[in-house]
Amino acid sequence: MKRAKLLEIKPFGAPENARDKMEGVATSRLVEADGEAAVEIDMFYEGELRARYFADDEVHYAYVDGKWNTCTLDNVERLCLMEDVSHDTYWHTGGWEWASKEDEERATNFLGVWSMEAYERMLGGKKRERALDRKQKRIEEEMAKVPCVPDEVGEWLESVIFPEHFLFFEKDGKRTIYNCTSCGCAGWKKIGWKHGEWTKCPKCGREVRTNGRGTERTRTEQVVILQRYGRQWVERQFKAVCKWGDGEKRINLYEKCRAVMEMGECWGKVWYGLHSEADEFEQDFWDANSGGQRFTNSYLWPGNLGEVLECGNLEKSGMDILADKGVKFNVNQFITGFHNRPFVEYLIKTGLVRLAVEIVNDWTVGGQYVHGCVRTDAHDLRGTLQLDGNRVSRMKRMNGGVSALRWLQYEQKEGVRITQESLDYLGSKDIDPEGCEEILKGLKSVNRMVNYMKKQKVATSKLIQTWRDYLRMAEAEGMDVTDDIVRFPKDLKARHDQLVEIRNRRRDEEKAREEEKKYAGLDRRIKKWLPRVAKYYWQNDAHVVVPAARCKELVEEGRRLHHCVGASDIYMERMAEGKTWILFLRKKAELETPYYTIEIDMKNDKILQWYSEYDRKPDKEVIEKVLKKFSKSVKLRRKEEQAGAGQERARVQVPMAAMA
Repeated sequence: MKRAKLLEIKPFGAPENARDKMEGVATSRLVEADGEAAVEIDMFYEGELRARYFADDEVHYAYVDGKWNTCTLDNVERLCLMEDVSHDTYWHTGGWEWASKEDEERATNFLGVWSMEAYERMLGGKKRERALDRKQKRIEEEMAKVPCVPDEVGEWLESVIFPEHFLFFEKDGKRTIYNCTSCGCAGWKKIGWKHGEWTKCPKCGREVRTNGRGTERTRTEQVVILQRYGRQWVERQFKAVCKWGDGEKRINLYEKCRAVMEMGECWGKVWYGLHSEADEFEQDFWDANSGGQRFTNSYLWPGNLGEVLECGNLEKSGMDILADKGVKFNVNQFITGFHNRPFVEYLIKTGLVRLAVEIVNDWTVGGQYVHGCVRTDAHDLRGTLQLDGNRVSRMKRMNGGVSALRWLQYEQKEGVRITQESLDYLGSKDIDPEGCEEILKGLKSVNRMVNYMKKQKVATSKLIQTWRDYLRMAEAEGMDVTDDIVRFPKDLKARHDQLVEIRNRRRDEEKAREEEKKYAGLDRRIKKWLPRVAKYYWQNDAHVVVPAARCKELVEEGRRLHHCVGASDIYMERMAEGKTWILFLRKKAELETPYYTIEIDMKNDKILQWYSEYDRKPDKEVIEKVLKKFSKSVKLRRKEEQAGAGQERARVQVPMAAMA
C-alpha cells in the first residue's frame, strides 16, 4: 500500500448528517494508487475531516493529525478526540457511526468480512502469525550456527558413561539360550547362569553381566557438552539413553536445552527444546520453557575443555578435573556462579571433590552451607574449612562432603572424638550436627549415637525426628533422659508410639472431663425426659434401638460415625427441650459398634432422619424395613399409653362425682 500516493487523492466533503454531530461519522469509498486498490474510510466530527483510514486485505493505516498509525478504527476515533490509546483499557466517551448503510457495506464487501472489527481481528491474527514465523526463522538461523556434536562424544558415551555389556539368557528345556550385546553373537549352553552375575561371553570372552529377566535393559544419564564457535560458546544439555538388547547396545542423545553465551561471558540466552525426545537435528527450540526443560546434574564431556573453558575465563576453575573424574555436577550452575565463589577451585584441586560438588549442585543451599561452615574470604585450606591440619587431612583422605565437614568442625569445637566409621555413616546418611543437637546435648558421644542409630529399624529419613520426639515426650512425662535406659530404648519406634498413645489418652481424658463439665447442665435437663423416651427402646432378632441418655454419647457417636450429631449443641438442646430425641441403632452381634443414628420427633414419634457413617445409608432397604417395624411398635405403645391415661382419668372422676 503506497500511503503517500493515497494521500494525494482528494478526500470527499462531509456528509450532511455529520455537520451537527459531536460523535464521529464515517464514510467509505474505493480508491486506487499505482494499480493497488484499497478502501478509504474518512472520519468526520462536526463536519470536519479528522482522520483518513486506508485498508486492503494485507494491511491498514490511519492518517490522523499529520501522522500515520496502525491502530484500529475505534482507536482512530480516540485519537481524534485526543484520548489516550497507550493502554489496554481506558475510559471512552465517544461512539462513531457510519454515515449510511451503503458506506458500511462498501467497506466490508471490499474486505470480504461482515464487520470492520472482524477484519481488524483477522488482520491482527495474520500479523501475529507472520511475527511468529519471522521469530522462528531467526531462532532456526541462530541455532543452525551451533556446531554438530563431535564424533568423539559417541566413543566417550560408549566407553565411559555406558561401559557395561549384558548377556541375555533364558531357559529352553535343558538348554540355556543366550545372546551377547558386546559381540552380537547368540548360542546355547547346557549349564546356564544366575541373574545378575558377572561372567565372560562364551563367544567373544568379554566380561559381561547376565540378565535372565527380560530381553532389554535401559539406563538414562544426563550429559552436558560445551562447544565454541565464532565469538560465542554454548552449553548443551542432553538426555543420553542407552538400550541393551537384540544382541547390541544402542545409545541415543536427546537435546533438552542450550545456553548461548558471548565470548568472555558466563551468562547468556537459554533456548528450550520443544520435543521430549529429539536429537540435535530433529529438535526445535524456543525462548519459552513450555516443556519444563532445565539444566541438571550431569556428566561433562571432557574432550574439548582445554579450548572451551577459556571462553568463560574458567580454564583454572577445576571443571576439567570434575569432568575427567566422571563426577556428576550441575555444569550450568558452576558456569554461572563460579566467579562469585572462587574458593571452589581450592576444594577441587586439593582433592575435596565431593565437598565442591555438593556446594555447586545447589548454589542456594550451598550458600546456606557456606555461611558459617566455609570461609569464603580465607587464603588457605585450613581457613576455608575452619579446621586444624589433622582434620583437614582426614577430610582429604575420605573426600568428605558438607556433612563430614560439619561433623569435624563439631569434633574440634566440642573436644570429642568421632571415629572414621561414624563419619562415614553420618556422611552416607546426610545427617548434620544441627539436627542432632537435642540428642547430643546430654549424650556428648557421637559414636554412641551412631552405634544406636545402626541398630534401629526406623528409616534414616525419620530416625532423627523420631528420636528427638521421643526424648521430648519422655522428659515431659518426668523421665530422666540422661539415663541410658531411657535414652536408648531397645525399640525406639515402639517406645515412641507408646508415649504417643499415653499422651493421646491423657489428652482425650482431659477433653472428656471438659466436655462432661460443659454438658452437665444439659444432662440434668435431658435426664428429666428419660422416663418419657423409654418407649423408644426396641429390639428384634438382629437389631436394637437404644435412646441416648447423655451428651457424651452423642459426641462419641458423631466422632465414630464422622457425622454432625455431636459436633454442636443443637441436638442436645432439642433433647433437653423435649422436641426431638437421638436414638442409636445397633446390630445385636456388634452392640458396641455404632451403626445408624436416628432423630425422632417426640411430638408425633415421626422419624426425621437416619444416617450411618459419613452420612451414608448402607443396607438401606434392610434398615427401611427395620425402621417400619420400629415405628409400628412405637405407635402401638403410644396408643396403649393414651388408653391407660384415659382409664386413670375416669377412675379419678367417678369418686369425685359420688362425693358431689
